[in-house]
Amino acid sequence: MSSDAPPHADKRRAPLPGRTWLAILALFLILPVACAISVAVLYGLAWPDPPNEVFTWGAFDVAEFVPWILGLALFSFTSVRPWLKIAVAVASVPYSMLAFSAGELLVGCALGSCL
Repeated sequence: MSSDAPPHADKRRAPLPGRTWLAILALFLILPVACAISVAVLYGLAWPDPPNEVFTWGAFDVAEFVPWILGLALFSFTSVRPWLKIAVAVASVPYSMLAFSAGELLVGCALGSCL
């Protein structure tokens, strides 16, 4: 860009910090809800038996990471810097695993099969 161009001529702007942190907060708030829905689907598909008697551990692993993958797919549409997207993706893996475990405990206890 030439030096005589007006300052508003550059259309590429950094995302607003408030929106960036709002998108990150939304991801971390959506993950537990999505994990609880994923667990509820597992229990619904296995009904009336407990899911651990019907499905293999591979099915649990897939159900555990589907909310994480979908959440990050939605997060990729935000205007967050790439290095921050990578950092959030890495930090959200253990969070997603904990959210899935909590969802499993919550849904399991609601259906009468607490651990």
